[in-house]
Amino acid sequence: MKRKNLLQISCLGLFLAIYTPLRAAEKAPFYQGKTLTVIINFAAGGPTDIEGRVIAKHLAKHIPGNPAVTIQAMGGGGGVTAVNFLGEVAKPDGLTAGYLTGTLFHHQLKEPGLRVDFAKFGFISGVQGVTVSYIRADLAPGIKKAADFVKADRFRAAGLGLASSKDVRFRLSFDLLGLKYDYVTGYNSSSTARLAVQRGEAHYHDETLPSYRSAVEPQMVQTGMVTALYYTDLVSFDGEIVVSPDVPELLPFSHYYRQVFGKLPSGIKYDALKAANMSSTNMTRTIMLPPNSPPESVTTLRQAVAALSKDADFIAESQKVMRFYPRFEIGEQGEKTFQRAAQVAPELLSFLCQYMEQGNK
Repeated sequence: MKRKNLLQISCLGLFLAIYTPLRAAEKAPFYQGKTLTVIINFAAGGPTDIEGRVIAKHLAKHIPGNPAVTIQAMGGGGGVTAVNFLGEVAKPDGLTAGYLTGTLFHHQLKEPGLRVDFAKFGFISGVQGVTVSYIRADLAPGIKKAADFVKADRFRAAGLGLASSKDVRFRLSFDLLGLKYDYVTGYNSSSTARLAVQRGEAHYHDETLPSYRSAVEPQMVQTGMVTALYYTDLVSFDGEIVVSPDVPELLPFSHYYRQVFGKLPSGIKYDALKAANMSSTNMTRTIMLPPNSPPESVTTLRQAVAALSKDADFIAESQKVMRFYPRFEIGEQGEKTFQRAAQVAPELLSFLCQYMEQGNK
């Protein structure tokens, strides 16, 4: 009997000796002892790179297992080169992610240079980025307040390029408002377009919130050179317009339109504008994993971003470095917004492509 008990105890000890390390290994965080590389799809030193580095720095502490996080800037192709790399070259092992600008709009338009199906990437989060419109206050008959804009004489709008989401969206907005304007495109950056407005070579431009708060507002709005008008719509996954808490002094475009005309805009141009805003305002940046990445890596990084969004140190450094802190499209609603933006109806795609071509005439 004693020998039997001893045998049972020995077997139990052997089982526990084998099973306990296995259980420990099973419970080890996915990223423990690993390095997560974040690919930035624009050159080092630009807005996407600066934001991506701040986010990566603070994201690491919210990833179980405390992995090392490294940044690799991979510019080229208007941001498409890095996306193709993620989809075609990077291993789908959860260890390479992308912090990307403009890709969802490229996907909507089925840009030939984008060789991968962005809708099949592992969605982690979108990063909101409203754009503020402004115009010279001395444009006849005088634009002293936002409501005066619809009375403006013909003006020159400074743009970045025919395929720029920024340009497409402000042109659609002007058309909906019934304005007369000359579209002057090809400026290398918003800073050069802003300079054209300051010199009087152009009357209108719009800029993302960090640039607006740091340069346009103190140097141009507060001096009376320009008048701030409205900001680009944030569109919920069910199509409703969301008010941004970051620009309380202005209205989103759709609400501005309603204030002027007593109703919300409608028609295919408005549908196209909403689609472009979902990809370029709700999802100004996207945090993505390559297609077929491990589900555990997707879940882990989504939870890390959700925790990051409440991180006081991250918010404080973002406001110091970028003059705003990113608001993330996360969770089920974020996923729904991404999927809706990624699936553009054929008639809307056809319209957008024709519309961009018309901008060259």
